Amino acid sequence: MNRSSFPGRAWLIVLIVMLMAGAFVAGIGIRHSAATEPLLSLVGRVAQIVPGVVETAEGAGITASTDLQPLATFWQVREKILNSFVDPVEDPTKLTYGAIRGMVAALGDPYSRFMTPEQYEEFKTEASGQFEGIGAYLEERTVGETGKIEVVIFSIIPGGPASEADIRPGDVVIAVDDKPVENKHVGEVAELIRGPEGTKVTLTLRREKRAEPFTVSVLRRQVTLPPPEHKVIDGKIGYVWLHSFNKQAEVQLREAIEELLAEDIEALLLDLSDNGGGLLDQAISVTSLFYEDKPVVYVRERGQQLQSLNALPDQAIVPPDLPVAVLVTNGSASASEIVAGALQDMGRAIIIGQNTFGKAKVQTLIPLDDGSALALSTAVYLTPKKRDLSKVGEDGKRGVKPDVQLPGFDPEGSLTVRQWHDNMVEKAVEVLEKKLAG
Repeated sequence: MNRSSFPGRAWLIVLIVMLMAGAFVAGIGIRHSAATEPLLSLVGRVAQIVPGVVETAEGAGITASTDLQPLATFWQVREKILNSFVDPVEDPTKLTYGAIRGMVAALGDPYSRFMTPEQYEEFKTEASGQFEGIGAYLEERTVGETGKIEVVIFSIIPGGPASEADIRPGDVVIAVDDKPVENKHVGEVAELIRGPEGTKVTLTLRREKRAEPFTVSVLRRQVTLPPPEHKVIDGKIGYVWLHSFNKQAEVQLREAIEELLAEDIEALLLDLSDNGGGLLDQAISVTSLFYEDKPVVYVRERGQQLQSLNALPDQAIVPPDLPVAVLVTNGSASASEIVAGALQDMGRAIIIGQNTFGKAKVQTLIPLDDGSALALSTAVYLTPKKRDLSKVGEDGKRGVKPDVQLPGFDPEGSLTVRQWHDNMVEKAVEVLEKKLAG
């Protein structure tokens, strides 16, 4: 194409688009790099998507080979809206951000999302481990073969507002403050649920085996992810419950295990129940407490060969002859699945509970030039035996399959979530005691 065959106005549009592209299309080319600052994983999000394994990367400029026609179309629509929409558009940035959200949503990936500068700053401040919200994790699901999506309560943070209200894992969110959320993506629903401490939010929920939807009013407040709970059970079983894989996970877990080992325990139960995951490096570090140098997880980016990420040397503190069991649930995802899958594949632990969530994608956090950020799924991960946990197995389920299956939580049963969890711990202890006796 030569200039004489291309109208002068169009050249101007293309030139403007090229200048704009660097401002809001950063991240087309992505490279992984070390994090420039510690970031809490998405597990910290209160009423947020099921967290993924998160890395960070620098934003990159537009590539030379990019087809500018879609950008020219975007610019054309943007100008028509700004110049002809019945009401003046006070903040044109909202149009850009809305277009980006639509582009990310078109991927059909519930784990990729765009964050405005304000949302990104909120994300970074969560490194303190304290959050304002209701204390629930959300999951996006596709309804059968209809293509429609729904947002479901995935798990609930112990001690949070949701745990004290009539909200249970498996409840489907159908409205927030009387605003229907049918077919909305999980990020949009999370935005409606989150809010300042001291304010109320009303959820309309649908529950299996319950004839009619019902409403629950929840007072938002500060929610703190508790440090690992640990104790000695029956004088010989060390127990530790790790709630998240934030930046303190390995340090806190190491301290807890060292205290248990000092009590001369005969076996160890690592509880990853409803641990939604977090940072990839923490999954590697936690696994390194159990064995050294061998593979923890394989990671594959688009068009690349599998890369083995091995356990760190000289970090193992759990004696190799100490029996270990890992307790998991359907709410154990991403980093939890990496650890459980690695310990199972390497023959280092028996897995007890239910099939884990079955998420096998890595999100890369890409800061953009205007202070916003993109969390984009850029890789898949496999266990040391190269199992893809997102694939449905012969049992019709995804995730890490336990060596010892336990019943899942029954929303219509007589037990609370905490009582059900305590029962699972008791049964896991029984398994370890039988192993010691045998």
